[in-house]
Amino acid sequence: MIFFIKGMIIGIANIIPGLSGGTMAVILGLYERLIQSISNLASLKFNDFKKDISFLVFLFLGAFVGII
Repeated sequence: MIFFIKGMIIGIANIIPGLSGGTMAVILGLYERLIQSISNLASLKFNDFKKDISFLVFLFLGAFVGII
């Protein structure tokens, strides 16, 4: 649930001129985990697959809701 809320903050930041979602990810402490999760999925490292997928799904759903 916390990742969904942080995703909403990132989504809202995407629609505000001069502020980016990446900046908010850094401020919220999610940037490194976000890059690592995407990298694991892109390189087909499935050792933490469920953990990475659930993190990304909640974060992206929150961002989508924040943009809407």
